Amino acid sequence: MVIYLVRHARPAGADGMCYGRRDIPVAEEETRSVVRSVRALLPRDAMAEASVQSSPLSRCAALAHELVPTRAAVMTPELLELDFGSWEGRAWEDVPRVELDAWARDPWAYAPGGGESARSAFERFQRWALRLRDEGHDTVVAVTHAGVIRLAMAAGSKDPSGLSLSIPYGSVHRVLL
Repeated sequence: MVIYLVRHARPAGADGMCYGRRDIPVAEEETRSVVRSVRALLPRDAMAEASVQSSPLSRCAALAHELVPTRAAVMTPELLELDFGSWEGRAWEDVPRVELDAWARDPWAYAPGGGESARSAFERFQRWALRLRDEGHDTVVAVTHAGVIRLAMAAGSKDPSGLSLSIPYGSVHRVLL
């Protein structure tokens, strides 16, 4: 199975913020711009035939809807961003340094802000992907978040360097399962 992971457009007013699962809106023109670039990056058959799935947060759901306006995308909580617990809605610079350091030392096991560890989030993603494969999906387009994409790209290797990959807004990443 091939999964094309698509990152949502840039949310309005979220620069410098740990927004995680907060439903931060995206300007319509920003979504339209990302739709054009994503369509150019995805193979034509993926756009025409693939199951399109999305995180239920509006920044992803809006993009999924615009990508395939003639059919409904499946909203799935397994594609939600990591839960950053008490860090959500805070400026990154306001997160205590000791907590950021603890996360950096063990990103797979540490649950930032008391939320969700990378290991738990990866297992959530993996259960979703394996379920789709078992259902017979050949190709899936998944509109999701940078954290989920990083975890999928790291493929559970527990290599912390994979968790720091740059995942630009509107980017497309191909994963084989």
